[in-house]
Amino acid sequence: MPIPEKWIKGAIEDAVEDCLAWPVAMTGTGEPPYVVYFREGTARELVLADTLDATPEPNQLPPVATFRLDIYADSHVQAWEIAEAIAAALNRFKGTVDGLTIDHCLLADERDGDAVRLEGREDPTYIVEQTYTISWQE
Repeated sequence: MPIPEKWIKGAIEDAVEDCLAWPVAMTGTGEPPYVVYFREGTARELVLADTLDATPEPNQLPPVATFRLDIYADSHVQAWEIAEAIAAALNRFKGTVDGLTIDHCLLADERDGDAVRLEGREDPTYIVEQTYTISWQE
């Protein structure tokens, strides 16, 4: 069954040259820029198929998941430039990719994250956080 994580990874890496995307945690040895993405939760809602019937069958609406992207970069400006490129690729997307039908992908929130000091680096690394809601057909 296709899942949106595969689409997100490909869309990020296609949108930003030389920027890898990692699920859950950065597991490589590369330097910024890179993106870490993870699913914060998935809402699944049941509806009754036939409200006139005494024993209606439940149907499941398409899931709606919330994904967070943490964009790591060497400068504050670079982090926001990458965020803009990712938003241009993901926000308001709908379509079918590799067998996955996405009903909608919407940018719900974005903000500055805390700057961090990565191991072995003297200068801070800047973070922009983006939150997307994605609905897809299972």
